Amino acid sequence: MFDHTDIVDLIERASTARPTCPCGWHTTAVWRDGAVWLECASLTAADGGLLRRFVSTLTGPTHVHMRIADVPAADPAIAA
Repeated sequence: MFDHTDIVDLIERASTARPTCPCGWHTTAVWRDGAVWLECASLTAADGGLLRRFVSTLTGPTHVHMRIADVPAADPAIAA
């Protein structure tokens, strides 16, 4: 199990190692499915039209998408 400092360090090191995707977009850390992932920002970008989203979906396997660390959701009773 990681503490907050370890997780932040892992995210910073992953972001430094892979600041951009081969497609040219920057990478970003996202929390999804109980883990922090480093992935291409084009995969989750809200802007852009239908064509950009279609091309991003087709080229999905070539984009950066790697698990950084498993992080369970915070317990609301503890966070308060």
